[in-house]
Amino acid sequence: MSSIFLKNTSKLLTGDALGQVIGIIAIPIITRLYSVEDYGAFSAILAISLILTTLSTLSLHLALLIPKNEVEANKILHLSFGIMIIFCMLLSGILITFKTEIVSYLDISTAEWMVYTIPMFVLFQGCYLISTYWGVRKKNFGLVSVSKVAEGLIDRTVAIAAGFAGYASTLSLVVARLLSNVLAILYLTPTFKKVPNNTDSPCIEVITYKKTFIKYKRYLQYNTPSMLLISAGSQLPVIIIAAYFSAVSAGLYAIANRIVNIPVTALGNAISKTYTQKIAEDIAEGNLPKVQRDTESFFKLLFSFLLVPFSILAVVGESLFTILLGEKWADAGVLASSLSYLAMTTLLVQGFGGIFDVMNKQNIRLVYHACNFIVRTGILVACIFLEVSLSTTILLYAVFGTVMNAIVMGLLFSCVKKRMLLFTAFRDNLIPLVIFHVLIVTVEYYITSLYLSYFFIALISITWLLYIGSLKKVMSLIKTKKATS
Repeated sequence: MSSIFLKNTSKLLTGDALGQVIGIIAIPIITRLYSVEDYGAFSAILAISLILTTLSTLSLHLALLIPKNEVEANKILHLSFGIMIIFCMLLSGILITFKTEIVSYLDISTAEWMVYTIPMFVLFQGCYLISTYWGVRKKNFGLVSVSKVAEGLIDRTVAIAAGFAGYASTLSLVVARLLSNVLAILYLTPTFKKVPNNTDSPCIEVITYKKTFIKYKRYLQYNTPSMLLISAGSQLPVIIIAAYFSAVSAGLYAIANRIVNIPVTALGNAISKTYTQKIAEDIAEGNLPKVQRDTESFFKLLFSFLLVPFSILAVVGESLFTILLGEKWADAGVLASSLSYLAMTTLLVQGFGGIFDVMNKQNIRLVYHACNFIVRTGILVACIFLEVSLSTTILLYAVFGTVMNAIVMGLLFSCVKKRMLLFTAFRDNLIPLVIFHVLIVTVEYYITSLYLSYFFIALISITWLLYIGSLKKVMSLIKTKKATS
Protein backbone atom coordinates (compact mmCIF):
# COMPACT_ATOMS: atom_id res chain seq x y z
CA MET A 1 0.00 0.00 0.00
CA SER A 2 1.57 3.35 -1.07
CA SER A 3 2.78 5.88 1.47
CA ILE A 4 0.86 8.65 -0.36
CA PHE A 5 -2.40 6.79 0.13
CA LEU A 6 -1.70 6.28 3.83
CA LYS A 7 -0.63 9.92 4.22
CA ASN A 8 -3.81 11.25 2.59
CA THR A 9 -5.96 8.87 4.60
CA SER A 10 -4.24 9.91 7.81
CA LYS A 11 -4.92 13.58 7.09
CA LEU A 12 -8.64 13.00 6.67
CA LEU A 13 -8.72 10.60 9.60
CA THR A 14 -6.99 13.13 11.84
CA GLY A 15 -9.54 15.85 11.07
CA ASP A 16 -12.50 13.52 11.36
CA ALA A 17 -11.11 11.99 14.56
CA LEU A 18 -10.55 15.39 16.17
CA GLY A 19 -14.06 16.44 15.18
CA GLN A 20 -15.46 13.31 16.73
CA VAL A 21 -13.35 13.75 19.87
CA ILE A 22 -14.94 17.18 20.26
CA GLY A 23 -18.33 15.53 19.89
CA ILE A 24 -17.47 12.88 22.48
CA ILE A 25 -16.36 15.53 24.96
CA ALA A 26 -19.46 17.64 24.31
CA ILE A 27 -22.09 14.88 24.44
CA PRO A 28 -22.03 14.42 28.26
CA ILE A 29 -22.55 18.18 28.65
CA ILE A 30 -25.31 18.41 26.04
CA THR A 31 -27.21 15.43 27.49
CA ARG A 32 -27.27 17.13 30.87
CA LEU A 33 -28.41 20.49 29.45
CA TYR A 34 -31.08 19.28 27.03
CA SER A 35 -34.07 17.04 27.69
CA VAL A 36 -34.46 13.67 25.99
CA GLU A 37 -37.63 14.98 24.31
CA ASP A 38 -35.87 18.06 22.84
CA TYR A 39 -33.08 15.89 21.51
CA GLY A 40 -35.60 13.43 20.07
CA ALA A 41 -37.55 16.12 18.19
CA PHE A 42 -34.34 17.60 16.78
CA SER A 43 -33.10 14.14 15.76
CA ALA A 44 -36.34 13.39 13.89
CA ILE A 45 -36.08 16.58 11.80
CA LEU A 46 -32.35 16.00 11.22
CA ALA A 47 -33.03 12.42 10.12
CA ILE A 48 -35.52 13.61 7.49
CA SER A 49 -33.02 16.23 6.30
CA LEU A 50 -30.20 13.70 5.97
CA ILE A 51 -32.39 11.40 3.87
CA LEU A 52 -33.37 14.29 1.58
CA THR A 53 -29.76 15.49 1.34
CA THR A 54 -28.98 12.17 -0.32
CA LEU A 55 -31.47 13.03 -3.06
CA SER A 56 -30.43 16.66 -3.42
CA THR A 57 -27.46 16.13 -5.80
CA LEU A 58 -28.75 12.92 -7.41
CA SER A 59 -25.41 11.43 -6.25
CA LEU A 60 -23.47 13.30 -8.92
CA HIS A 61 -21.04 14.54 -6.25
CA LEU A 62 -19.72 10.95 -6.04
CA ALA A 63 -18.55 11.26 -9.65
CA LEU A 64 -16.25 14.18 -8.78
CA LEU A 65 -13.46 11.73 -7.89
CA ILE A 66 -13.70 9.71 -11.11
CA PRO A 67 -12.74 11.78 -14.24
CA LYS A 68 -9.11 12.55 -15.04
CA ASN A 69 -10.20 15.51 -17.17
CA GLU A 70 -10.56 18.68 -15.06
CA VAL A 71 -13.00 20.27 -17.50
CA GLU A 72 -15.33 17.32 -17.12
CA ALA A 73 -14.95 17.40 -13.33
CA ASN A 74 -15.88 21.11 -13.31
CA LYS A 75 -19.06 20.39 -15.22
CA ILE A 76 -20.00 17.68 -12.73
CA LEU A 77 -19.40 20.22 -9.95
CA HIS A 78 -21.70 22.79 -11.57
CA LEU A 79 -24.37 20.20 -12.26
CA SER A 80 -24.26 19.00 -8.64
CA PHE A 81 -24.82 22.51 -7.26
CA GLY A 82 -27.51 23.32 -9.82
CA ILE A 83 -29.51 20.16 -9.20
CA MET A 84 -29.29 20.65 -5.44
CA ILE A 85 -30.61 24.24 -5.58
CA ILE A 86 -33.57 23.23 -7.77
CA PHE A 87 -34.30 20.33 -5.42
CA CYS A 88 -34.37 22.60 -2.35
CA MET A 89 -36.77 25.00 -4.07
CA LEU A 90 -39.17 22.18 -4.93
CA LEU A 91 -38.82 20.75 -1.42
CA SER A 92 -39.81 24.07 0.14
CA GLY A 93 -43.04 24.14 -1.85
CA ILE A 94 -43.91 20.56 -0.86
CA LEU A 95 -43.25 21.19 2.85
CA ILE A 96 -45.40 24.32 2.86
CA THR A 97 -48.25 22.35 1.28
CA PHE A 98 -48.05 19.34 3.61
CA LYS A 99 -46.84 21.00 6.80
CA THR A 100 -49.86 19.95 8.88
CA GLU A 101 -49.51 16.26 7.99
CA ILE A 102 -45.77 16.24 8.74
CA VAL A 103 -46.22 17.96 12.12
CA SER A 104 -48.94 15.49 13.08
CA TYR A 105 -46.92 12.44 12.04
CA LEU A 106 -43.81 13.48 13.96
CA ASP A 107 -45.82 14.72 16.95
CA ILE A 108 -44.03 18.10 17.05
CA SER A 109 -47.08 20.37 17.29
CA THR A 110 -45.26 22.52 19.88
CA ALA A 111 -42.53 23.31 17.34
CA GLU A 112 -44.23 23.50 13.93
CA TRP A 113 -41.59 25.95 12.72
CA MET A 114 -39.07 23.06 12.58
CA VAL A 115 -40.60 21.84 9.34
CA TYR A 116 -39.34 24.97 7.57
CA THR A 117 -35.75 24.27 8.63
CA ILE A 118 -35.60 21.07 6.57
CA PRO A 119 -34.80 22.82 3.22
CA MET A 120 -32.10 24.86 4.99
CA PHE A 121 -30.55 21.70 6.42
CA VAL A 122 -30.61 20.03 3.00
CA LEU A 123 -29.09 23.06 1.25
CA PHE A 124 -26.19 23.57 3.66
CA GLN A 125 -25.46 19.88 4.16
CA GLY A 126 -25.53 19.35 0.39
CA CYS A 127 -23.14 22.25 -0.22
CA TYR A 128 -20.75 20.93 2.41
CA LEU A 129 -20.89 17.41 0.96
CA ILE A 130 -20.03 18.64 -2.53
CA SER A 131 -17.29 20.90 -1.15
CA THR A 132 -15.56 18.05 0.70
CA TYR A 133 -15.53 15.81 -2.38
CA TRP A 134 -14.17 18.66 -4.47
CA GLY A 135 -11.48 19.30 -1.85
CA VAL A 136 -10.45 15.63 -1.97
CA ARG A 137 -10.29 15.76 -5.77
CA LYS A 138 -8.03 18.79 -5.56
CA LYS A 139 -5.94 16.92 -2.96
CA ASN A 140 -6.64 19.59 -0.32
CA PHE A 141 -6.81 16.89 2.32
CA GLY A 142 -5.59 19.20 5.06
CA LEU A 143 -8.26 21.79 4.35
CA VAL A 144 -11.03 19.18 4.31
CA SER A 145 -9.67 17.74 7.54
CA VAL A 146 -9.67 21.09 9.36
CA SER A 147 -13.19 21.84 8.13
CA LYS A 148 -14.40 18.69 9.89
CA VAL A 149 -12.85 19.89 13.13
CA ALA A 150 -14.33 23.37 12.72
CA GLU A 151 -17.79 21.99 11.97
CA GLY A 152 -17.84 19.81 15.08
CA LEU A 153 -16.37 22.50 17.31
CA ILE A 154 -18.84 25.21 16.23
CA ASP A 155 -21.86 22.91 16.46
CA ARG A 156 -21.10 21.76 20.00
CA THR A 157 -19.87 25.12 21.26
CA VAL A 158 -23.02 26.97 20.16
CA ALA A 159 -25.31 24.25 21.57
CA ILE A 160 -23.51 24.21 24.93
CA ALA A 161 -23.33 28.00 25.16
CA ALA A 162 -27.07 28.26 24.47
CA GLY A 163 -27.77 25.63 27.11
CA PHE A 164 -25.75 27.38 29.81
CA ALA A 165 -27.38 30.69 28.86
CA GLY A 166 -30.79 29.20 29.65
CA TYR A 167 -31.89 28.56 26.05
CA ALA A 168 -31.70 24.75 26.08
CA SER A 169 -34.32 23.99 23.45
CA THR A 170 -34.76 22.33 20.08
CA LEU A 171 -34.23 25.73 18.41
CA SER A 172 -30.74 26.02 19.91
CA LEU A 173 -29.76 22.61 18.53
CA VAL A 174 -31.08 23.58 15.08
CA VAL A 175 -29.24 26.92 15.02
CA ALA A 176 -26.00 25.26 16.18
CA ARG A 177 -26.10 22.69 13.39
CA LEU A 178 -26.98 25.18 10.63
CA LEU A 179 -24.31 27.66 11.73
CA SER A 180 -21.62 24.96 11.81
CA ASN A 181 -22.54 23.88 8.25
CA VAL A 182 -22.36 27.43 6.91
CA LEU A 183 -18.99 28.23 8.48
CA ALA A 184 -17.49 24.90 7.38
CA ILE A 185 -18.58 25.63 3.78
CA LEU A 186 -17.00 29.08 3.94
CA TYR A 187 -13.77 27.54 5.18
CA LEU A 188 -13.64 25.27 2.10
CA THR A 189 -14.19 28.08 -0.43
CA PRO A 190 -10.43 28.28 -1.28
CA THR A 191 -10.73 24.87 -2.96
CA PHE A 192 -12.91 26.49 -5.66
CA LYS A 193 -10.36 29.11 -6.70
CA LYS A 194 -8.93 26.69 -9.24
CA VAL A 195 -12.27 26.22 -10.99
CA PRO A 196 -11.97 27.91 -14.42
CA ASN A 197 -14.76 29.99 -15.91
CA ASN A 198 -16.59 28.61 -18.92
CA THR A 199 -15.59 30.31 -22.18
CA ASP A 200 -17.98 28.43 -24.46
CA SER A 201 -21.01 30.07 -25.98
CA PRO A 202 -24.31 29.42 -24.15
CA CYS A 203 -25.50 26.92 -26.77
CA ILE A 204 -22.26 24.93 -26.76
CA GLU A 205 -22.18 25.09 -22.97
CA VAL A 206 -25.67 23.59 -22.67
CA ILE A 207 -24.71 20.80 -25.08
CA THR A 208 -21.52 19.93 -23.17
CA TYR A 209 -23.37 19.91 -19.86
CA LYS A 210 -26.00 17.66 -21.37
CA LYS A 211 -23.30 15.25 -22.62
CA THR A 212 -21.69 15.17 -19.18
CA PHE A 213 -25.05 14.56 -17.56
CA ILE A 214 -25.78 11.67 -19.94
CA LYS A 215 -22.31 10.19 -19.46
CA TYR A 216 -22.79 9.96 -15.70
CA LYS A 217 -26.46 9.05 -15.76
CA ARG A 218 -25.55 5.75 -14.07
CA TYR A 219 -25.12 7.79 -10.92
CA LEU A 220 -28.73 8.90 -11.26
CA GLN A 221 -30.02 5.46 -12.24
CA TYR A 222 -28.19 3.39 -9.65
CA ASN A 223 -26.30 5.52 -7.11
CA THR A 224 -29.14 7.87 -6.22
CA PRO A 225 -31.60 5.10 -5.31
CA SER A 226 -28.78 3.21 -3.58
CA MET A 227 -27.65 6.20 -1.51
CA LEU A 228 -31.27 7.04 -0.72
CA LEU A 229 -31.87 3.51 0.51
CA ILE A 230 -28.68 3.63 2.60
CA SER A 231 -29.62 6.94 4.18
CA ALA A 232 -33.24 5.97 4.71
CA GLY A 233 -32.19 2.65 6.22
CA SER A 234 -30.03 4.41 8.82
CA GLN A 235 -32.29 7.41 9.52
CA LEU A 236 -35.78 5.86 9.31
CA PRO A 237 -35.57 4.22 12.75
CA VAL A 238 -35.46 7.67 14.37
CA ILE A 239 -38.50 8.83 12.39
CA ILE A 240 -40.47 5.61 12.97
CA ILE A 241 -39.61 5.50 16.67
CA ALA A 242 -40.66 9.14 17.08
CA ALA A 243 -43.96 8.43 15.33
CA TYR A 244 -44.88 5.09 16.93
CA PHE A 245 -43.12 5.07 20.30
CA SER A 246 -42.44 8.62 21.53
CA ALA A 247 -40.09 11.59 21.16
CA VAL A 248 -38.31 10.37 24.31
CA SER A 249 -37.73 6.94 22.76
CA ALA A 250 -36.47 8.65 19.60
CA GLY A 251 -34.07 10.69 21.72
CA LEU A 252 -32.71 7.57 23.44
CA TYR A 253 -32.19 5.80 20.13
CA ALA A 254 -30.72 8.91 18.48
CA ILE A 255 -28.06 9.46 21.13
CA ALA A 256 -27.17 5.74 21.19
CA ASN A 257 -26.95 5.60 17.40
CA ARG A 258 -24.96 8.82 17.26
CA ILE A 259 -22.36 7.64 19.75
CA VAL A 260 -21.84 4.16 18.28
CA ASN A 261 -21.56 5.72 14.82
CA ILE A 262 -18.93 8.29 15.80
CA PRO A 263 -16.15 6.09 14.38
CA VAL A 264 -18.33 5.30 11.35
CA THR A 265 -18.62 9.00 10.56
CA ALA A 266 -14.97 9.70 11.28
CA LEU A 267 -13.30 6.69 9.67
CA GLY A 268 -15.83 5.64 7.03
CA ASN A 269 -15.88 8.89 5.04
CA ALA A 270 -12.11 9.36 5.16
CA ILE A 271 -11.34 5.77 4.16
CA SER A 272 -13.97 5.79 1.41
CA LYS A 273 -12.72 8.98 -0.23
CA THR A 274 -9.02 8.12 -0.26
CA TYR A 275 -9.49 4.39 -0.95
CA THR A 276 -11.86 5.08 -3.86
CA GLN A 277 -9.47 7.60 -5.38
CA LYS A 278 -6.54 5.19 -5.00
CA ILE A 279 -8.17 2.14 -6.57
CA ALA A 280 -9.69 4.31 -9.32
CA GLU A 281 -6.15 5.28 -10.33
CA ASP A 282 -4.94 1.65 -10.19
CA ILE A 283 -7.92 0.36 -12.20
CA ALA A 284 -7.40 3.12 -14.79
CA GLU A 285 -3.84 1.76 -15.19
CA GLY A 286 -5.17 -1.81 -15.47
CA ASN A 287 -3.46 -2.87 -12.24
CA LEU A 288 -6.07 -5.15 -10.65
CA PRO A 289 -3.50 -7.26 -8.72
CA LYS A 290 -2.38 -4.13 -6.85
CA VAL A 291 -6.01 -3.33 -5.97
CA GLN A 292 -6.40 -6.88 -4.66
CA ARG A 293 -3.26 -6.69 -2.51
CA ASP A 294 -4.11 -3.27 -1.07
CA THR A 295 -7.73 -4.22 -0.40
CA GLU A 296 -6.83 -7.47 1.37
CA SER A 297 -4.11 -6.01 3.60
CA PHE A 298 -6.08 -2.88 4.48
CA PHE A 299 -9.36 -4.70 5.19
CA LYS A 300 -7.78 -7.36 7.41
CA LEU A 301 -5.90 -4.72 9.39
CA LEU A 302 -8.99 -2.56 9.80
CA PHE A 303 -11.25 -5.48 10.72
CA SER A 304 -8.91 -6.71 13.45
CA PHE A 305 -8.45 -3.36 15.15
CA LEU A 306 -12.10 -2.30 14.90
CA LEU A 307 -13.26 -5.50 16.54
CA VAL A 308 -11.71 -4.49 19.88
CA PRO A 309 -13.48 -1.17 20.64
CA PHE A 310 -16.83 -2.32 19.28
CA SER A 311 -16.64 -5.50 21.36
CA ILE A 312 -15.97 -3.38 24.45
CA LEU A 313 -19.02 -1.24 23.71
CA ALA A 314 -21.15 -4.37 23.29
CA VAL A 315 -20.52 -5.36 26.92
CA VAL A 316 -20.30 -2.04 28.82
CA GLY A 317 -22.89 0.12 27.03
CA GLU A 318 -25.43 0.59 29.82
CA SER A 319 -23.00 1.35 32.64
CA LEU A 320 -20.83 3.53 30.40
CA PHE A 321 -23.75 5.70 29.30
CA THR A 322 -24.94 6.07 32.90
CA ILE A 323 -21.51 7.32 33.99
CA LEU A 324 -20.87 9.62 31.05
CA LEU A 325 -24.32 10.95 30.14
CA GLY A 326 -26.34 10.68 33.33
CA GLU A 327 -28.94 8.31 34.74
CA LYS A 328 -31.71 9.44 32.36
CA TRP A 329 -29.69 8.08 29.41
CA ALA A 330 -29.05 4.58 30.86
CA ASP A 331 -31.56 2.98 28.47
CA ALA A 332 -29.65 4.52 25.57
CA GLY A 333 -26.63 2.50 26.69
CA VAL A 334 -28.61 -0.72 26.32
CA LEU A 335 -29.49 0.28 22.76
CA ALA A 336 -25.86 1.20 22.05
CA SER A 337 -24.68 -2.27 23.08
CA SER A 338 -27.15 -3.82 20.64
CA LEU A 339 -26.00 -1.52 17.83
CA SER A 340 -22.24 -1.98 18.31
CA TYR A 341 -21.48 -4.69 15.72
CA LEU A 342 -23.96 -3.17 13.26
CA ALA A 343 -21.98 0.07 13.47
CA MET A 344 -18.70 -1.75 12.93
CA THR A 345 -19.88 -3.57 9.81
CA THR A 346 -21.48 -0.37 8.52
CA LEU A 347 -18.11 1.36 8.81
CA LEU A 348 -16.46 -1.38 6.77
CA VAL A 349 -19.18 -1.26 4.10
CA GLN A 350 -18.92 2.51 3.87
CA GLY A 351 -15.13 2.47 3.71
CA PHE A 352 -14.94 -0.05 0.86
CA GLY A 353 -18.21 0.84 -0.89
CA GLY A 354 -16.37 2.78 -3.59
CA ILE A 355 -15.49 -0.54 -5.23
CA PHE A 356 -18.96 -0.59 -6.80
CA ASP A 357 -18.36 2.84 -8.39
CA VAL A 358 -14.86 2.12 -9.67
CA MET A 359 -15.80 -1.30 -11.05
CA ASN A 360 -19.03 0.07 -12.59
CA LYS A 361 -21.26 -2.24 -10.54
CA GLN A 362 -23.80 0.32 -9.34
CA ASN A 363 -26.65 -1.95 -10.44
CA ILE A 364 -25.55 -4.64 -7.95
CA ARG A 365 -25.44 -2.07 -5.18
CA LEU A 366 -28.93 -0.86 -6.03
CA VAL A 367 -30.44 -4.35 -5.89
CA TYR A 368 -28.69 -5.09 -2.60
CA HIS A 369 -29.71 -1.84 -0.92
CA ALA A 370 -33.31 -2.32 -2.02
CA CYS A 371 -33.29 -5.73 -0.28
CA ASN A 372 -31.47 -4.28 2.72
CA PHE A 373 -34.03 -1.50 3.06
CA ILE A 374 -36.93 -3.94 2.86
CA VAL A 375 -35.39 -6.22 5.50
CA ARG A 376 -34.54 -3.44 7.98
CA THR A 377 -37.80 -1.56 7.57
CA GLY A 378 -39.73 -4.82 7.67
CA ILE A 379 -38.17 -5.71 11.03
CA LEU A 380 -39.15 -2.35 12.51
CA VAL A 381 -42.70 -2.52 11.19
CA ALA A 382 -43.12 -6.13 12.34
CA CYS A 383 -41.88 -5.29 15.86
CA ILE A 384 -44.26 -2.33 16.08
CA PHE A 385 -47.16 -4.47 14.83
CA LEU A 386 -46.34 -7.17 17.42
CA GLU A 387 -45.92 -4.50 20.13
CA VAL A 388 -42.35 -5.56 20.90
CA SER A 389 -40.40 -3.43 23.38
CA LEU A 390 -37.99 -0.77 22.14
CA SER A 391 -34.85 -2.61 23.32
CA THR A 392 -35.87 -5.88 21.61
CA THR A 393 -36.87 -4.01 18.45
CA ILE A 394 -33.44 -2.39 18.18
CA LEU A 395 -31.65 -5.67 18.94
CA LEU A 396 -33.46 -7.46 16.12
CA TYR A 397 -32.89 -4.50 13.81
CA ALA A 398 -29.16 -4.64 14.59
CA VAL A 399 -28.84 -8.40 14.07
CA PHE A 400 -30.55 -8.37 10.68
CA GLY A 401 -28.65 -5.22 9.68
CA THR A 402 -25.31 -6.86 10.51
CA VAL A 403 -26.17 -9.91 8.43
CA MET A 404 -27.09 -7.70 5.47
CA ASN A 405 -23.81 -5.79 5.84
CA ALA A 406 -21.91 -9.08 5.71
CA ILE A 407 -23.72 -9.96 2.47
CA VAL A 408 -22.82 -6.67 0.78
CA MET A 409 -19.17 -7.01 1.81
CA GLY A 410 -19.13 -10.35 0.04
CA LEU A 411 -20.54 -8.67 -3.07
CA LEU A 412 -18.02 -5.83 -2.84
CA PHE A 413 -14.98 -8.06 -2.62
CA SER A 414 -16.33 -10.28 -5.39
CA CYS A 415 -15.94 -7.28 -7.71
CA VAL A 416 -12.16 -7.40 -7.18
CA LYS A 417 -12.10 -11.22 -7.09
CA LYS A 418 -11.63 -11.47 -3.31
CA ARG A 419 -14.93 -13.13 -2.45
CA MET A 420 -13.69 -14.89 0.72
CA LEU A 421 -11.94 -11.90 2.26
CA LEU A 422 -14.57 -11.25 4.93
CA PHE A 423 -14.67 -14.92 5.89
CA THR A 424 -10.90 -15.18 6.28
CA ALA A 425 -10.76 -11.95 8.31
CA PHE A 426 -13.50 -13.22 10.64
CA ARG A 427 -11.89 -16.66 10.91
CA ASP A 428 -8.54 -15.12 11.87
CA ASN A 429 -10.20 -13.14 14.69
CA LEU A 430 -12.78 -15.68 15.91
CA ILE A 431 -10.70 -17.25 18.70
CA PRO A 432 -9.58 -13.89 20.23
CA LEU A 433 -13.20 -12.67 20.03
CA VAL A 434 -14.56 -15.73 21.86
CA ILE A 435 -11.81 -15.54 24.50
CA PHE A 436 -12.57 -11.84 25.03
CA HIS A 437 -16.28 -12.44 25.69
CA VAL A 438 -15.58 -15.43 27.94
CA LEU A 439 -13.16 -13.36 30.03
CA ILE A 440 -15.62 -10.46 30.21
CA VAL A 441 -18.42 -12.74 31.44
CA THR A 442 -16.03 -14.12 34.07
CA VAL A 443 -15.02 -10.63 35.21
CA GLU A 444 -18.63 -9.45 35.48
CA TYR A 445 -19.62 -12.60 37.42
CA TYR A 446 -16.87 -12.50 40.04
CA ILE A 447 -16.18 -8.76 40.38
CA THR A 448 -18.95 -6.57 41.80
CA SER A 449 -17.06 -3.26 41.77
CA LEU A 450 -17.85 -1.38 38.54
CA TYR A 451 -14.55 0.48 38.35
CA LEU A 452 -12.50 -2.62 39.16
CA SER A 453 -14.31 -4.55 36.43
CA TYR A 454 -13.57 -1.68 34.03
CA PHE A 455 -9.88 -2.00 34.96
CA PHE A 456 -9.84 -5.69 34.02
CA ILE A 457 -11.82 -5.05 30.82
CA ALA A 458 -9.26 -2.41 29.83
CA LEU A 459 -6.42 -4.81 30.62
CA ILE A 460 -7.98 -7.57 28.53
CA SER A 461 -8.60 -5.15 25.64
CA ILE A 462 -5.03 -3.82 25.67
CA THR A 463 -3.72 -7.39 25.64
CA TRP A 464 -5.94 -8.12 22.64
CA LEU A 465 -4.63 -5.07 20.77
CA LEU A 466 -1.03 -6.01 21.54
CA TYR A 467 -1.73 -9.53 20.29
CA ILE A 468 -3.14 -8.15 17.02
CA GLY A 469 -0.08 -5.92 16.54
CA SER A 470 2.34 -8.78 17.21
CA LEU A 471 0.42 -11.14 14.93
CA LYS A 472 0.51 -8.64 12.07
CA LYS A 473 4.30 -8.33 12.40
CA VAL A 474 4.75 -12.12 12.38
CA MET A 475 2.55 -12.52 9.30
CA SER A 476 4.45 -9.72 7.56
CA LEU A 477 7.77 -11.47 8.24
CA ILE A 478 6.42 -14.78 6.93
CA LYS A 479 5.22 -13.13 3.71
CA THR A 480 8.57 -11.37 3.29
CA LYS A 481 10.47 -14.67 3.65
CA LYS A 482 8.18 -16.38 1.15
CA ALA A 483 8.69 -13.53 -1.34
CA THR A 484 12.48 -13.68 -1.07
CA SER A 485 12.72 -17.51 -1.18
